[in-house]
Amino acid sequence: MKYRRMKKLLIFHSTIAPYRISFFNDLYKAFDTKICLRYKNLRSQQFDYERISSQFCFSPIYLKELFQWKGRTFNSGYWKVLNEFRPNVVFVEEFSIGAIFVLLHRFFTRGNYKIVSICDDSYNMVADNNDFSQFHKWSRKIIAPLIDEIILVEPKVQKWYQDKYQKGVWFPIIKPDNKAREEYTRTIDLSNQILKDKHLENKCVFLYVGRLVKIKNVDIIIRAFSQLDQNRNILIIVGDGPESILLKELAKKLSVNILFTGRLEGDDLNVWYNIAHCFVLASYQEPFGAVTNEALLAGCIALVSNKAGSSCLVKNGKNGYTFDPMVSKELTMLMQNISSSISVVYPIKLKNNMMLYKYEDFMKSRNLALQNKSAALYSSHSQERSMIMTCKNIMANFRLTPEEFEGIKILATVKGVTLVDYVREMFDEEIARHKDIIAEYKNGVEELRCRMKE
Repeated sequence: MKYRRMKKLLIFHSTIAPYRISFFNDLYKAFDTKICLRYKNLRSQQFDYERISSQFCFSPIYLKELFQWKGRTFNSGYWKVLNEFRPNVVFVEEFSIGAIFVLLHRFFTRGNYKIVSICDDSYNMVADNNDFSQFHKWSRKIIAPLIDEIILVEPKVQKWYQDKYQKGVWFPIIKPDNKAREEYTRTIDLSNQILKDKHLENKCVFLYVGRLVKIKNVDIIIRAFSQLDQNRNILIIVGDGPESILLKELAKKLSVNILFTGRLEGDDLNVWYNIAHCFVLASYQEPFGAVTNEALLAGCIALVSNKAGSSCLVKNGKNGYTFDPMVSKELTMLMQNISSSISVVYPIKLKNNMMLYKYEDFMKSRNLALQNKSAALYSSHSQERSMIMTCKNIMANFRLTPEEFEGIKILATVKGVTLVDYVREMFDEEIARHKDIIAEYKNGVEELRCRMKE
């Protein structure tokens, strides 16, 4: 059938972080894909973008920046790319300004493409009214009902969106197992060398990786760790940020056995995932926290804030525990239990993978879902074309002018349904009075259903 040809996927995104490389590469391979980015690095932290982009299997288009206003970047080029590429499906970022541009394009051009948002909302953000900004909160209310699907990082958030907007699929921010495990295996020798150089051979190692900013709640980790035996345990802090000096002063005041490495990435970071026995993330506001996935893939036990989206990767007692990030004693107890149960071994070997979910399974199911959505889009267009005369007959019975008929088509597009479905929904009672037209309508729909099953 015609709709089985490769579908055209257009992606508008801010930039690509290291933990999203495989996701975008695999989408590029699965579809006829064009990827448009707004800038070349995250605004909150600077990765080695040259190293990141060298791993792309595509050449992204960078949209021209027009100006910045209140921390938001406005770019041009959305409509130009949409008109030239003519996609079947468009991915947008969250409920952003770019998403608004795409929605406006579909409305004014009567576009036939589906719009899918990639959204990093955590359950804490949507259920506890803890959004990062009022713009995000209000744009969600406006945009979520208008788009066709939302990719979400947490199952509880998926349920929230399903209950509120009847849409939402779960795809956490995780890496492919095999690739990550190969990276950790490659750095085992270097990990053992660092263990020896830092005299950590007999230590239980706790690890934090991330920015040193207030919402990451790193001071709670240090306070909880201070209650442990400092001769047996050590806390490694990987990261940098405005809280760095204050955290170092706190560590000195509490006399904790702690090592601040500064910001690391690539193999320099992977060695610490190999060395660590336990990873800790204590954020009181965290859309996801991709570092949790990285730590679990390396075999670390994970202690993760129940406010973080990545808490969905942790099953209590199986690969870690979740905790209330505002209760230091709760974290202290968990860290003490981990320390007392860990057998410290040197030299280290690659630990067992602690991830409960596989990236490959999520990607396979999402690709299939996108193919099905795109196929449904083609079949719905065929249905609309084959039934257009019936609809016009119905419009004639309602004595609508051509302008009014066109208005009905626009309303159907805005609502995201086919013209036929919209007519059936809005004029159900009136249609029922015209049994001869109804018979023709039902026969046509049944015929199309049979074709779709084939």
